[in-house]
Amino acid sequence: LEVMECEKEIQSIKSSLKSLTSSSGGAETSNNSLQVSVHKINASGEDSTAPGTFKVNLSSPIEERTITQLFDPLDPAAEGGIVTFEQLETSNALLTIEAFSGADDALVKVGTSAAHDLLPLCQDGEKSSSTVEIAIVSESSGEPVLESKESDEWEDAVDEEKAEEEGVAKESDAQSPTKEAKLQLPLCTLSVQLEYTPSANDKRDSLYEKLNEVSKRKAAAIEKLRQSAAAVNRAKMAESDEGKGKGGNVVKAGFLNKSKPEAKAVPFWKRWYEKTIGPQSMLWVVGPIAKNYFIFIGCSVFFHYKGDLLALPPPV
Repeated sequence: LEVMECEKEIQSIKSSLKSLTSSSGGAETSNNSLQVSVHKINASGEDSTAPGTFKVNLSSPIEERTITQLFDPLDPAAEGGIVTFEQLETSNALLTIEAFSGADDALVKVGTSAAHDLLPLCQDGEKSSSTVEIAIVSESSGEPVLESKESDEWEDAVDEEKAEEEGVAKESDAQSPTKEAKLQLPLCTLSVQLEYTPSANDKRDSLYEKLNEVSKRKAAAIEKLRQSAAAVNRAKMAESDEGKGKGGNVVKAGFLNKSKPEAKAVPFWKRWYEKTIGPQSMLWVVGPIAKNYFIFIGCSVFFHYKGDLLALPPPV
């Protein structure tokens, strides 16, 4: 059953590859794209000012786009409400958003977000859309939370190495509250809509990866079937061997070499009859064939020596 399911999946993937190959070739499907839009801003404090401008940074390719307003469902194509990136390297693409407040000519940076990996959104090779909650953290106290934790851990590791070299225990210093990362509350949380459109090459690569996975599953299922069949055959052979050892209904060796019963002696008169005038004798076998030759030779001899007896009398 599993082999049949894998075969159906393989056929569907091959048909998808054929349709993709026949429909590809246009310039509009040669590059992938990512559309980013901010749908909602959730402020953490009552007195905090909500940012109005967002700079979206992408690591691969290294590009920056600016969002000046929230996404309007009534006017999706409004300028500044949605930004688009093309030719993404999905394997190492990271997304970071910087929040700004104030007028366009005097923007003040209020915070930034952590880097978000885009691979989970783009790895299926199909058009996908997802809403992500991204926290904006203030930069007044230093770097974002994730980076401060990493720096503190690195400092602790350096202190521990120095303590091992000098032979002094640093357990109390490593666990001191002064070196613990301080918890930073986000200024606001953005509801960001990410819509990824793959290229024809991305779709083809994804289909080939699925085809390889299904082929491996099919090979594993076939191997299981072979092992099961071999186990069944071994069980049958073991049962047959046990039956032979217990004296069961087994055909004895040499049953085809049974001696034939002795033929009875044929009487003399019957043998003489079969040889002389019987239906299988030489007389009845050769006689019908030699009869024509005897008639031909006899007529030839009669015409040669006594042919004048058959002549017409002379005219009177």
